[in-house]
Amino acid sequence: MRMIIDCDPGNSIPASDIDDGLALGLALAAPGVTLEAVTVVAGNTPRDVGVAVARDLLARAGAHDVPIFPGAAAPLVEDPAPWRADLDSRRDTDAARELWRGIVPSSPFDGLGAPDAAVEIVRRVAASPGEIHLVAVGPLTNVAHALQLRPQLAAELASLTIMGGAFAVPDLLQELNFGYDPEAAHLVLTSGAPITLVPYDVTRLTSLTLGDIERLAGAGPMADYLAETTRPWIRWVSEARGLPGCHLHDPLAVAALLDPGLVTKRRTRAAVELHGTLTRGRPIAWTRPLRATGLRVPDVEPIDVLDSVDNDRLVAFLIDTLVSAGR
Repeated sequence: MRMIIDCDPGNSIPASDIDDGLALGLALAAPGVTLEAVTVVAGNTPRDVGVAVARDLLARAGAHDVPIFPGAAAPLVEDPAPWRADLDSRRDTDAARELWRGIVPSSPFDGLGAPDAAVEIVRRVAASPGEIHLVAVGPLTNVAHALQLRPQLAAELASLTIMGGAFAVPDLLQELNFGYDPEAAHLVLTSGAPITLVPYDVTRLTSLTLGDIERLAGAGPMADYLAETTRPWIRWVSEARGLPGCHLHDPLAVAALLDPGLVTKRRTRAAVELHGTLTRGRPIAWTRPLRATGLRVPDVEPIDVLDSVDNDRLVAFLIDTLVSAGR
């Protein structure tokens, strides 16, 4: 399986989600997978921070032949300042600094050179139509740019797996990936690509505990790096959110592609709300034409949407794959 991962990694950055790193680790460790490229977008972390984190992770994994391409530093339309202020402010706290004490942050990326993630996605997919599986686990800005450059890209992908969106999660108005760039999410979701959507409704049912992570200790440089940078995140979500473990949002996207038996899914049509005062960035799904006055229902191709996951099997699959690769 030939794969490109588009991501916004935050390993080693205080109070930043580490799920992108686990997703990259799973793809690198899984037998039969060739990770052809990593493209980086702004979201969980600023773009240049994400590039630095990806560079360090790949170095620890010994994956020196996997190229990294910087992408979009800002959304298509949305002002990123409110998201950046919210995400970055939680990192500048005494609690975060204490939990991440001793974790060496990734070396800064200087940002030199033109952002070329979208160009690289287009180049690789167009050269091998039907062969590249694209896994997008950050805001969809890079993927949207790629589709704008080459609309036929949607038909040339072997598959497009997306982690993002929340259909109906109590007390949650926006999920980060779709909320950070709603226009990109809408463009990509309605592109006609062979999409599997991994929404927050399902990923919030996953959990990785400190006990699970201890199995990675001593299983090789990449496993050690992932364990070292995941422990403080699990402790942070435990203290800040009262959770027993961290969610496996992005690893689930890779795992569902590699082992579909871990999940169940439904076939539906979906689009992203762009104008609602309380629903901007929210995906909406429907299975048949609606006869409702005033709705402007787009004519879009169906996609697959995950609706359940076996967390025990998912955790075992993730940890076993990482441990086996380190032996």
